[in-house]
Amino acid sequence: MKGRVAQLSRGRLCGVIRADDGARVFFHARDLDVTKYNDIEVGDIVTFELIDDRVSGPRATRVRAKDAQATGTTGRSSSARA
Repeated sequence: MKGRVAQLSRGRLCGVIRADDGARVFFHARDLDVTKYNDIEVGDIVTFELIDDRVSGPRATRVRAKDAQATGTTGRSSSARA
């Protein structure tokens, strides 16, 4: 599936994706695939797989920033990171 990061909660290491079909889907930092949590921003286009978590309901997993698909990174400069 494809969508955009709609919300990030940096302190809780989680966020919400607005899928292209309009659904709001929760994700946790551990659900990121290749992309690092501190490298994503609200508005970034992402791809993901949808699973049904018995505890929390629908959840995105294998979340990747769109520009990480080919390069393995988000394409942002590593000099900005500590």
